[in-house]
Amino acid sequence: MNRSTIIGSGSWGTTLGLLLSSQGKNVTILTRNIRDENRLITPSKTGRHIAGNKIPSSLTVSSDYERIIPNTDLVIFAVPSPTLRNNTKHITKYLKSSTIILSATKGLENITNKTMTDVIVDESDSIINKGQVGAISGPNLSGEILEGKLALTTVAFTDLSTAKTVQKYLNSPTLRPYTSTDLIGVQYGGALKNIIAIASGFADGSNLGNNAKASLITRGLNEIKTLGMSQGAREETFYGLSGIGDLITTCYSKLSRNYRFGNHLAKGLNIERCLEDISGTVEGLNTTTSAYSIMQKNKLELPIISSIYKVLYEDFPPNQLVMDLMARNLREEL
Repeated sequence: MNRSTIIGSGSWGTTLGLLLSSQGKNVTILTRNIRDENRLITPSKTGRHIAGNKIPSSLTVSSDYERIIPNTDLVIFAVPSPTLRNNTKHITKYLKSSTIILSATKGLENITNKTMTDVIVDESDSIINKGQVGAISGPNLSGEILEGKLALTTVAFTDLSTAKTVQKYLNSPTLRPYTSTDLIGVQYGGALKNIIAIASGFADGSNLGNNAKASLITRGLNEIKTLGMSQGAREETFYGLSGIGDLITTCYSKLSRNYRFGNHLAKGLNIERCLEDISGTVEGLNTTTSAYSIMQKNKLELPIISSIYKVLYEDFPPNQLVMDLMARNLREEL
């Protein structure tokens, strides 16, 4: 694997670009147009910078899809989930059949409720095999990785040899990848934890206490596992990096946009105002809609996910729903 291309110039995309290029890997960050290309790069007396970091010689920034994509061995998508399908359509005509595609986007597509890799396969299966499409997910806050702090992650493909190829390519002194063939479970863990993170931020903002928060995360993991397994995921995946690992990080870190969104809700702000105060995409909003739809279709009992949906989309008072959760019928834990 000689050259990779990252589609998406947000915090996660630029972090991956800087991380890989710092290891001497030839990487291109593709932007939508020349204007975005110029906006991403900050010139200074000491050279050109991205996100405050000097651009390594092996990293380029371009908006020339026609030139870059045909020479790429690995395409990494790091775009908001609602834009993934259109971004995939845009590159399909330039893909070569041997290209591997990795989704670094966490979420579910509204209306279809498909995972990100299924969306990619929909648009590219006439050119590449399904086994060449995978996902990366784990406790990977981009801000910490950008600072050089240690992180572990999971690289999932249905084809293990492809997963190992990408694992080797991504490995660095500060990012250690593990492999998995449970592509469904890895993606559901990464997507659904954003819903629980919204609830976690609300719990902190409402001063519900550490006991309540720990209970929320534990029961939230059970709901993630239940919904994921209904879609074909393996149970053990949810006890790994892309499951409980990602869930803990997102529910406790103020770097998480989903956590901050929930915290803002606790202050009585409406959704529009919350989003104004948070820079970037809050993936949990769209994921809640898909999770609720899957829950109803499969007749699953997921009280936390259901409550978050009602708060976000049916204007239920959050504090009342907290009391309703506590008043549910008593039952065995497992």
